[in-house]
Amino acid sequence: MLSETLKKGLRGYAIGEKLRALRLKKKMGLVELGRHTGLSAAMLSKVERGKLFPTLPTLLRISLVFSVGLEHFFSDDR
Repeated sequence: MLSETLKKGLRGYAIGEKLRALRLKKKMGLVELGRHTGLSAAMLSKVERGKLFPTLPTLLRISLVFSVGLEHFFSDDR
């Protein structure tokens, strides 16, 4: 369980918003992204909505699908 301080800090990166933008740009649904990553659509939905923060290995699996580096999720570009 993450502390409120950590949650607040991670929300600032807007990882879920960036993931959703990448997915919609590719016109990909959550189920399809799940097939490509081996992750469930429910879990990916939680990440997009900011209810769950992915581990770095999980984020790397997602990054590889979209051919972006991990830095994409940690930069200020939205």
